Amino acid sequence: MFFELKIKIYNKIYKNFKSCLKKLYLILLTINKLEMKKLFLLTFFLSALISTAQTKLYDIVFVKAHDVQAYDNYIKETFSKIHTNRIKEGKLLQWDVWKVVDNPQEDFTHMVTYIFDMDKYPVETGAREYFDMTDKSWELMWRDVNTIRERVGQVKWIDLGSARKKGVDYLPEIMVLNFMSANPKKWGTYEKTELSYTKSIPDNSLRVGWNFHRRIDDYGSDNYFSHVTIDWFDEYKDFLKSNLGAVSDVSRNSLDWSKLRDLKKKVIMYKFISEN
Repeated sequence: MFFELKIKIYNKIYKNFKSCLKKLYLILLTINKLEMKKLFLLTFFLSALISTAQTKLYDIVFVKAHDVQAYDNYIKETFSKIHTNRIKEGKLLQWDVWKVVDNPQEDFTHMVTYIFDMDKYPVETGAREYFDMTDKSWELMWRDVNTIRERVGQVKWIDLGSARKKGVDYLPEIMVLNFMSANPKKWGTYEKTELSYTKSIPDNSLRVGWNFHRRIDDYGSDNYFSHVTIDWFDEYKDFLKSNLGAVSDVSRNSLDWSKLRDLKKKVIMYKFISEN
């Protein structure tokens, strides 16, 4: 009798223990499913983020205007309409026109920047449909444009890095374009050094931003430039003030940029128009 009672108690304990194990298994299985679901969602979102990551292509056109006022009028009244529509249609990310400051001896008077999504480039360049003009009027207009301005150069570059002063989430008014020719044997070192040298912009700096680009349309030691850096300022006088003060020679412990790249020239421009 006592033995049978003991067996019943053991069986009951075993059943309860088995039931607890089953519940514990279900709980662990549920947790595992939730974690797997989280992991799946995380992987999905990361994959989506990577797949939609946008590589910007900068198509830069340098223009020499023979009649600056007439060309400026075409920019504001005709070209702006074309590129605003292209941006709305997703063919273009941004379009800017910059004008050279106080330098009539420069090779160009305007710099036109077309920013594309690399995956969507090239796009159809037709602009005729945006205007209610006859074919003859359209032809005459472009004949006039070609007499008042000359395209003196075109290059393409991509982003390598950037930095902005805290609170600067806009396109500044002044661009200082630095044309760099990197040492062909030290491209990698130059790019790493440039990126590490300007990781941030101090709050007390007159410069409000910085960009670093690599030219991708042409290569070779005979090219005039291989990279550009851009220093951004809110006003032209801020750029001038940033160059005040004493200068010093390269010391033994300081960075000798001349071993990595040659600064070919510096061009200061102001923002004439920007559409995005």
